Amino acid sequence: MNKKLTTAISLTALCSALMFAAGASADTESGLYAGGNYGGFKARGGDFKDDHDLLEGVVGWQIIPYMAVEGNYINFGKYGNSAASAEVDGYGASVVGRLPLTDSFSIYAKGGLFWWDADVKVLGIKRSQNDESPFYGVGAAFHITPALGLIAEYKRFEMDYDRRDFPVAPRKSNTDLDTLTVGVRFNF
Repeated sequence: MNKKLTTAISLTALCSALMFAAGASADTESGLYAGGNYGGFKARGGDFKDDHDLLEGVVGWQIIPYMAVEGNYINFGKYGNSAASAEVDGYGASVVGRLPLTDSFSIYAKGGLFWWDADVKVLGIKRSQNDESPFYGVGAAFHITPALGLIAEYKRFEMDYDRRDFPVAPRKSNTDLDTLTVGVRFNF
């Protein structure tokens, strides 16, 4: 758990440093934004080595041109095989540090927590579990107009589940979900 906390604190520090170090002009001042992402994910570790599609909804508040807070909902769907499978979805909250490179293009880093629910099935035995996990990511945004932008983003979710909940214990108790998405953002 200390590694996760250190990662979250490091990403928050990086976002803060980007916020204060940036000298370029920003294309988006402050305000509410919303959007949606579509992409894929790859499960690594544990009993899952799989890749599938995902859907994500995002709502955020650009506090200043270099920093935002964001909430999201992600549905990872079902992944795995006949011996072990999982269905995961959840909500996240993050801090986003943004570095505008031009009037219409910026890069960003984010870090936060993801509160997830999972239905895991191992050798026919199904258990539900919920927990919170850190996540972090990087992305790029291209603003077509001040109100409409396109994004590309990579995120990693580090999920641990309690092996004691299963009469037939999975081999490992952690799965990392690496996501790559594209999406749209609407600024209000």
